[in-house]
Amino acid sequence: MYQPDFHYNDRIVRLLARIQAAREIILNTHVPPAWERRLQINNLFRLAYHATSLEENGLSIRQVTKLVNGQDIFGDETDKKQVLNFLELNEYLQNIENEDISEDMILTLHKIAMKGIVPDSEIGRYRTTVAEGFMEPERVRYCVRDLIDWIYSDEATDVLPVLKAGIVHYELYRMHPFESASGTIAMSIASYILGNNFREAKKLFTIEEFFNQRKKNYFEGLEGSNGNGPDITEWLEYYLYGLALKVSRVENAVLNISRDYGTIGKYMQIGLKDRQVKGIKFAREMGKITNQEYQKLCDLGVSTSKRDLQELVKKKIFIQVGRTGRGTYYKLRYDHLDELI
Repeated sequence: MYQPDFHYNDRIVRLLARIQAAREIILNTHVPPAWERRLQINNLFRLAYHATSLEENGLSIRQVTKLVNGQDIFGDETDKKQVLNFLELNEYLQNIENEDISEDMILTLHKIAMKGIVPDSEIGRYRTTVAEGFMEPERVRYCVRDLIDWIYSDEATDVLPVLKAGIVHYELYRMHPFESASGTIAMSIASYILGNNFREAKKLFTIEEFFNQRKKNYFEGLEGSNGNGPDITEWLEYYLYGLALKVSRVENAVLNISRDYGTIGKYMQIGLKDRQVKGIKFAREMGKITNQEYQKLCDLGVSTSKRDLQELVKKKIFIQVGRTGRGTYYKLRYDHLDELI
């Protein structure tokens, strides 16, 4: 049976502790549903862009965002199909939450990822040609099965899910089981393991963004093997660092949102009008408020509405975005959504 070759060191232990601490805070901190949806949608844009960019997709993040929103764009048809397939793949994994990983699952993921990109006869089939630097094609099928057996073995019981995800990511990439999209499949299976551990919180962060922003380091870490089962301690340090960075930023965001959510009672004690508190609640739930929205919400005239909002800016409760005009809006000072990078 497959056995991962790595050793625990101080850095890995510290990173595991940081990730676990952030996970507990994210899972146990209340975030208003509207905010949680905003975070999830924001994360999906970034996930689709960075995951496909790692597979040399040429679309910009703006183009990918439009595709995620259901809009058509001018761009390479294969690139567009790759993004749409990835979205379908991601949805498929979310719909089969908590099912055991299987060989059929891996082959199905490849079928989804390559649908409409290569002939049907080539999808959902293991690689049959030699790929320099990767495992011999005749070994792939058996090694994939061996890795899956290890995931659910007694020996792997004490391996934390985040560590297991990093191991599986590395090994599936090293096997390079398919002619194309092997990287996508490796990332997706690792993400599936993380998702089962982080539950809904997994929709708030993407480690693929970390990889894509450091693409050279990512591929050097994965391709530093010769196919003979190398020591992967260095790769796991890199993987866990990226994961710790991403979940820590989400931890910071949800704590700030939660803190902001809990300040309404304090605002009521500093001489605010009831309608101003109502406007704060609206901005908290929707992420922002415009002068026009505040007028409609509180049945106010233009001048009174503007005066109320400016008072909230002076009290350092709101930040005004834009100087004048229809594009101007107000958001709570502790809106940290934009810091999730």
